[in-house]
Amino acid sequence: MKGLIYTLLLLFMPLVASADNGLRCAKNVFSQPNVRFMHKIKSIHSDAVIGVKGLPNGLQWNARRNLVEGKVKTPGIYTYSITSTIKGQVSEEQIRLTVSDKLAMPLPFMGWLSWNSVEGDVSEAIVKSVADMFRANGLYQAGWNTVMMDDLWQARKRADDGKPLPDPKRFPNGLRTVADYVHAKGMKFGLYTDAANKTCAGAFGSYGYEQIDAEQYAQWDVDIVKCDYCHAPTEQDTAIVRYRRLGDAFKAVARPITLYICEWGDRKPWLWGAEAGGSCWRVSADVRDRWTCEPGGTGVVESIKAMKDIAQYSGVNRFNDADMLCTGLHGKGKSSNDLCFGSPGMTQDEYATQFALWCMWSSPMALSFDPRANTLTKEDLKILTNRHLIALNQDRMGQQADLISETDSLVMFAKDLENGDVALSVTNMSGKLLEATFDFTQIPAFDTNKRYQCRDLWTGEKLSAVKQSFATKVRPHATRMFRLSE
Repeated sequence: MKGLIYTLLLLFMPLVASADNGLRCAKNVFSQPNVRFMHKIKSIHSDAVIGVKGLPNGLQWNARRNLVEGKVKTPGIYTYSITSTIKGQVSEEQIRLTVSDKLAMPLPFMGWLSWNSVEGDVSEAIVKSVADMFRANGLYQAGWNTVMMDDLWQARKRADDGKPLPDPKRFPNGLRTVADYVHAKGMKFGLYTDAANKTCAGAFGSYGYEQIDAEQYAQWDVDIVKCDYCHAPTEQDTAIVRYRRLGDAFKAVARPITLYICEWGDRKPWLWGAEAGGSCWRVSADVRDRWTCEPGGTGVVESIKAMKDIAQYSGVNRFNDADMLCTGLHGKGKSSNDLCFGSPGMTQDEYATQFALWCMWSSPMALSFDPRANTLTKEDLKILTNRHLIALNQDRMGQQADLISETDSLVMFAKDLENGDVALSVTNMSGKLLEATFDFTQIPAFDTNKRYQCRDLWTGEKLSAVKQSFATKVRPHATRMFRLSE
């Protein structure tokens, strides 16, 4: 075992160390055939001259924006190199591009996770009721199609042969029955484990049982597995090895199983998560049902801090995950109430901001309401079924929005979309009504000499065409959303 770990560490050492050349970009990237692809490159050196070598047919280098873009028609695995020249010294980074129509996560998932409201009460009845609710209230029709169990679905211990078992009282018919029910509703089914001996809540984890668990999950027809990192060593190298073992085990079974890495961003999984077999990874501690939770917690304000500088590491099948949405909780969750200074819960503008930003970031989106209490209101559903915003989250190019402007009062993002449109958002961080101005000279995707058609994404209304800049008023803690096209 020690020999295997040492070998894997050697394989990953170049991956982590190579970031020291000043380039900041994803090195293992993905696209679907004949779908527009975009790969953004950044450097910590302001005088660096960035270039490319060996681009496959269909891709071009956009020197003005320091990005690779285009379409690759034929599925396959391709390589090209990013070069950086600083005072005559040239460094090079090799990129691996996988083009496939069978990617584990071509789009960020939209679904439900049990933990925030249900915790240890998760059961067959609750999972089925969520699937029923998704169908009954229009969420499924809007794109919400993944139902996942978090921690404490497990029995007190494994079977004598080491196989994982569900709690017999809460899952009397086993997990295959639950999966079959969810699948019959047209949705995906997921569960939870940990890359250690124990999960965060003390149930059995998967460390040392990776292959056994993968085979059993496949027999249960599980589609996606969230893997936590409680009770595991803190070092990045060890995390890489542990997640890689589980990722390899999932690849070795007959049924495709997607690995969802959840180590809270502490070891920068955006640098290695795809290489370890993950398709998305958490970037922060658990999100709480508050606008801000400092010190110690993660509210909307802290989520912005976690996501704003890592957009270049996100993309198709490698999504940065900002954690569960709190829309619909209204302060009535369980773990989501921890570290909330003052009363838990947010205003509708704050819930709408959270949803809007998750859509701009192409973050996986997991609701966490309690189906027994049914706290989702008509106002919540109006937010969560907004087709214009969901189209941003589910855009097939998978780009995370770039931060374009930030002050104490206003935060602005811009998101490239597959058809060439650009989505813009502005969030009012202050407690008073403000006017915000989008300056096109700050947004690389725009030609300042062109006029663009503009649509308000909350209402769907077409607005007057804009050129060079435009202004909008923003309520406290609200977010305005626009889509611009030529």
